[in-house]
Amino acid sequence: MRSTGTKKLLASIKRAKGNPSIPLSPYDDETIRAIVAECRTLHDEILELMKGEDTKLDELSDGLKSTLVIRHQTILRNKQCTLAYLQHRLEALCALRLEVGLNVPEKIRENTSQLEAAFLTDYDKILSDYMRAVDLDLTASQRPPKDLFVEVRANTDCGEIVTEQSGVVDLAKGTSHYLRAADVEDLVKQGLLEHVG
Repeated sequence: MRSTGTKKLLASIKRAKGNPSIPLSPYDDETIRAIVAECRTLHDEILELMKGEDTKLDELSDGLKSTLVIRHQTILRNKQCTLAYLQHRLEALCALRLEVGLNVPEKIRENTSQLEAAFLTDYDKILSDYMRAVDLDLTASQRPPKDLFVEVRANTDCGEIVTEQSGVVDLAKGTSHYLRAADVEDLVKQGLLEHVG
């Protein structure tokens, strides 16, 4: 009816789905507030139009019925688009947590609202507790590795890690190692190691 805010939110979802390298754009607090204000105004207009109408709904004039329906449907559309925007953002945060583990990039954290940051913290705690309880790492790759062992190079000085096959391995910056894929998968996800070749 009036708002371009819902179009802006839906365009944000479309951009994020079209560009997986930026899974979460900055939270659009200003647009959300504008949509909420519009819904309040429409609700007040509905109440004002109904003021003094003691007749039953089917006895209202066709013009008044149409006006009420249009305003009510606009409120519902605004609500649906806003909830789709918020749902998309929460799903993106959950997927990101599963993909990168505990180290959600700072750039992504900066794009979250205060409530989304709290949700991510709570989700992380629930997911970690669950994985410990069932002794299963849900953040591990869902596809089996092509090779049991992979060659990796340390991008930073990671210190020593303990592996099942090779024992203690010192991952000094710039060094290359041939290790089990399962032992270094999390470090590769975090960008501390990179696959060679």
